[in-house]
Amino acid sequence: MDYVDSILRNAVSGVVAVGDVDPQEVMAAAQANAAQQRARRGGGMPGAAPPSVPFGRSERSLLRRAPLGFPDLTIPANQSLIFVSQQVSRVFHPDRLLIVPSAPGIVIDSIRVGDEEQVVTSGTPVELYGTEALTDTLADNFSPVQTGTTVTITLRNTTGAPIDVTLGMKGGVQR
Repeated sequence: MDYVDSILRNAVSGVVAVGDVDPQEVMAAAQANAAQQRARRGGGMPGAAPPSVPFGRSERSLLRRAPLGFPDLTIPANQSLIFVSQQVSRVFHPDRLLIVPSAPGIVIDSIRVGDEEQVVTSGTPVELYGTEALTDTLADNFSPVQTGTTVTITLRNTTGAPIDVTLGMKGGVQR
């Protein structure tokens, strides 16, 4: 017997029949209700999160948080340009770019949504999109990416050694 059942048993045990209401029926209904609630909470596991709302039942205009991942890459030494791109399958509203190099010396020459440039000039320091930039409360405010459109990021290594880079975007998608 779990905690909820013991509370319900103690609460109902002192109830006397009033009219056509039987205390045993009230107890059975309360236990069934408690079992249904435990099942919705993830099988009654203590501290389990409630299940998320099914994606198919949300309004079409509701934006859901989603990542746009890019493949990890290694940028060779000395001015090598690397183009990394991904094509989206649904309308995507990117609001955060994260680029994590294994060493300093990477600059961003271009961020394009389709054919629309998102940076003002080439040579943008990658630190603007690093982990420390996550504390910035303003979104990166990139253009929305329409279905079938490609997001392309061009990175350049300014050092004499190869650098590994991990990058991705977060934003909202419509179902």
